Amino acid sequence: MLGRLIMGTDDQIGDLRERLARMEERQLSLYKMVETSLSNYADVVNRISSLEHLRTKALAIAGVVGLVCSMAWDVLKNRFNS
Repeated sequence: MLGRLIMGTDDQIGDLRERLARMEERQLSLYKMVETSLSNYADVVNRISSLEHLRTKALAIAGVVGLVCSMAWDVLKNRFNS
């Protein structure tokens, strides 16, 4: 009877160790998934912010080109209307 009790306890301890090992593996997998997700998120944020800077530069250049074209049009219109 004592032998059965000890064997049962050993089996329970073995089961617990196996469960803990699986839990640790799952935790490591989840940690790696979160880490990968965060690095992908940071990469996306960096790309979006660089696109926003590019858009700002493009708008500034378009504004300057529009100003130059408008001024040139006014100069040409005034010369030919005189």
